[in-house]
Amino acid sequence: MSGRDDASGGGSKTSQVLEQGDIFFFYRPKVEAEEVSGLEDVQRFYMVMAPEGGMYRLFVIGQKQLPGIEKGGSTPEERSWALNVLTTSNPDDIREKLLAEEYGTKTRGRRRVPAATPAGEGKYCIVSHGGDHTELAYVLELPELPGPTQQEFEIKKEAGYIIAVKNPDVAGGPGFERGEKPRYTAEMMKKFAGGRRWIDAEPEMLDYENTQVLLIGARERGVQDELGITLVDKSEAESAARLFSELKLRKKEVPTRPLEKGRRRGGRQEKEWRLASGSRAEA
Repeated sequence: MSGRDDASGGGSKTSQVLEQGDIFFFYRPKVEAEEVSGLEDVQRFYMVMAPEGGMYRLFVIGQKQLPGIEKGGSTPEERSWALNVLTTSNPDDIREKLLAEEYGTKTRGRRRVPAATPAGEGKYCIVSHGGDHTELAYVLELPELPGPTQQEFEIKKEAGYIIAVKNPDVAGGPGFERGEKPRYTAEMMKKFAGGRRWIDAEPEMLDYENTQVLLIGARERGVQDELGITLVDKSEAESAARLFSELKLRKKEVPTRPLEKGRRRGGRQEKEWRLASGSRAEA
């Protein structure tokens, strides 16, 4: 994968691919939720990035969905925040974070946190676009076409988002509540010189737990052509779900219907997004 000149937008811009790999989206229903019929029934929305080289990053997405993408100026609906809650070289660590678990309470006894449900997987890359900004771009492979579940979380067939890293020393502003700071090196912190609140995302910074990033909807059509990149080989799009091999998940451990029952080309779309949170994959 390599960048090339992009003549769109009235000028030539060169895209440089900084990182590429696999991307996965999951949502976790609320505790004891009988069924999920909308975002109000969702506790967390996750994004897993698996760059080439064997690392895995688990992000929690704010507002429980990706930012919308509209033509024209940016609006609050086109912005969202993400927090790195785990970086590891062991996929079992990611798996453990996504599986169901039980815990005890004094007043309600044992309570069950449902397993996270896969909602999409594909290929992604992080691109420096003409030196102006950095973009996170992806192309969805499963489901083949987005269905109701994907629409609820604003998961597109393909999309690009401007991605920036937040200065951990600057308080205030929207996003996640201040907690433990990412332990950036002194050299990395120099990039925030002058009190800069946001800087272009660099893959190395995304590896640090507690990193906060801002995502701004940029494009959802012609992503590969506009950025001058190639993300998907058609033969790969026909392969089985990689999350079971890459993240070592088993179908009996997580519900897979939203991943398998999106829309297929030429097929019917399900009319409703409704899934029993405790259900297992259907044959």
